[in-house]
Amino acid sequence: MTTGEVEAMVEAFIRGAERAEQAGFDGIELHGAHGYILAQFLSPDINHRTDRYGGSLENRQRLIFEIIEGIRKRCRPDFMIGVRLSPERFGMKLDEVVQVADKLMREELIEFLDMSMWDVFKMPEDGGTPGKTLLSYFTELDRKGCRLGVAGKLRTPAELQRAMDAGVDWVMLGRGAIIHHDYPNKLKANPNFEPLDVPVTSDHLRAEGLGETFIEYMKIWKGFVKDNDGFIDNELILNS
Repeated sequence: MTTGEVEAMVEAFIRGAERAEQAGFDGIELHGAHGYILAQFLSPDINHRTDRYGGSLENRQRLIFEIIEGIRKRCRPDFMIGVRLSPERFGMKLDEVVQVADKLMREELIEFLDMSMWDVFKMPEDGGTPGKTLLSYFTELDRKGCRLGVAGKLRTPAELQRAMDAGVDWVMLGRGAIIHHDYPNKLKANPNFEPLDVPVTSDHLRAEGLGETFIEYMKIWKGFVKDNDGFIDNELILNS
């Protein structure tokens, strides 16, 4: 992308937020994780640009902050902005993601920060400080008025509570909500609710409201879908 094309992309993000506001939404989330375009700019492994959007962390994070600035100027004052980040994979560096998260919250630029941890309770892959969990790098930041949420292998009510007890403001369900579309209602009705574990059948996913295209996509996720014919991820299960 040329510098001009990056500038056009900034404008496209801002216009997207404006359209969301016009459609009646109260806010948006910028996806800066999982290898999407904002994450690619943040990653020193992927971003080899030599203009003002590459090189230093200040430059690589510029895209996100320019988009936020534009949304703030052109949407109503109470329009909410959130950002999703992940501290690992796709070339993300923990210390840099901590710096980005700190700036977003300390300068009160966003209403919520969505941290995708892959596994909320894991230790940092790069070693980090001995005995310090990956999550703690973010719960210890000064949030000002920003809310901190986490996602990553949260399945059981006990795991949800453990994450809340670690100091986050809310938790997010991925696989658990796919398997149980009404997970929050089940938990509200029964604090001891025990969600199903993977693999689950295609029929179960259909009963939970997933369309055929979504089910086919979920089959890409290793060990998630067990078809009624005894296959998981197109691999035959051999019973001894």
